[in-house]
Amino acid sequence: MVRQPPSALSSLPRLVLLFGLLAAAGCVTTPEPVEKLAPLVFPGPPDPARFVFERTIRGTVDVQPRDEESSFGLEEMVTGASGPIGEGFGKPFGIKVFQGRIYVGDTVNRHVMMLDPAHGSFKEVGAEAPGDLVKPLGMDMDGQGNLYVMDATKKWILVYDRDGNYLRGIGGPSFFDRPSGVAVNPEGSLVFAVDTGSSQGKPEFHRIRVFDAKNGKLLYDIGKRGNGDGEFNLARDATIGSDGLLYVVDGGNFRVQVFDQKGKFIRKFGEVGRRLGQFARPKGIDTDKEGNLYISDASHANFQIFTPDGDLLMFIGTRGKETDRASYLLPGMIAVDEDGRVYLVDQGYRKVDVFRPAALKESEGALGRAFEALKMLKQSDDEENGGVPEESPPKKADSKKKEGAKDKEKKGGKK
Repeated sequence: MVRQPPSALSSLPRLVLLFGLLAAAGCVTTPEPVEKLAPLVFPGPPDPARFVFERTIRGTVDVQPRDEESSFGLEEMVTGASGPIGEGFGKPFGIKVFQGRIYVGDTVNRHVMMLDPAHGSFKEVGAEAPGDLVKPLGMDMDGQGNLYVMDATKKWILVYDRDGNYLRGIGGPSFFDRPSGVAVNPEGSLVFAVDTGSSQGKPEFHRIRVFDAKNGKLLYDIGKRGNGDGEFNLARDATIGSDGLLYVVDGGNFRVQVFDQKGKFIRKFGEVGRRLGQFARPKGIDTDKEGNLYISDASHANFQIFTPDGDLLMFIGTRGKETDRASYLLPGMIAVDEDGRVYLVDQGYRKVDVFRPAALKESEGALGRAFEALKMLKQSDDEENGGVPEESPPKKADSKKKEGAKDKEKKGGKK
């Protein structure tokens, strides 16, 4: 599999450019430390803060031991490039988090990047057969941390354990028209596959297909194309709420529909529009322990938080520059972890932004403890080097990747 290069420059021209700029400048001085920005909270004053912008993750460098001030390397200082050196995201889309590990689906690099800050490591899930991925889109996890990934090109749901080891495949090309999202109940017994369909496709293709998660048997379908109760128009994503109900982003109808796990229609909310509480291009959905719903909108460039009944609580994010915090170009999927932290993917700016509940300290929760452990790893590395900071090489958990592009698609296959 061929990895995407970090820029359009080849290695040799890049070095020529760097040394040429060094020669022209005469010398390079270490930049002064960047002044720490004031906390960014939502909602803003005078309302009580409910969420705090915590961090941006752009790739593997953000979960490897390094100095707090070393976000920029030599190339960034000389060329003015804005991104950190490391393996960055090609085009992130899906996102799930489990006990401090962050799983980011990448449709360009054709894998799910598992970031493990507690151990300063990462792993490319689905990079090799069996279980190799082509276009990972929607993702979900069951209560045991097993990862379910919808591959839109192969038309398979590929299942991995929490360490990224391939377990089995569900579905296949004969079961889907244009699949996109996936949800699984906490027990890991039922899988709800979102078959989005297309504007020219058959009405029955706009549906939710329900499978037995263990043996892969198709059990029943929910919905068909339409705008009535229980009908869909280009559904995008789904999640199981803390109340055990299925919440579906009905994208083309600009609403969320709610069902029980047998497919019985319960209620709906939402309408098209540019105002708060309305939808323009809804994409991803997830829920917290209280049952509140978090829905990303690619057109609004934000995510909105609703009660289970559809009452708007607040929104976070806006369209803006890549360097601004909580600023987005093309939001993708969204995830909420067990501690209430919210993770929003932006495809355009190739990043994941993390928001922490205001009542939760930065060092608390699974992710907080993971990054505290990462600081300890850095301190240990410095002590081993006699107190001299040293750039740490990537600590990969997976085997060495085979060189060469994948010329042919490989089916996901049942096990």
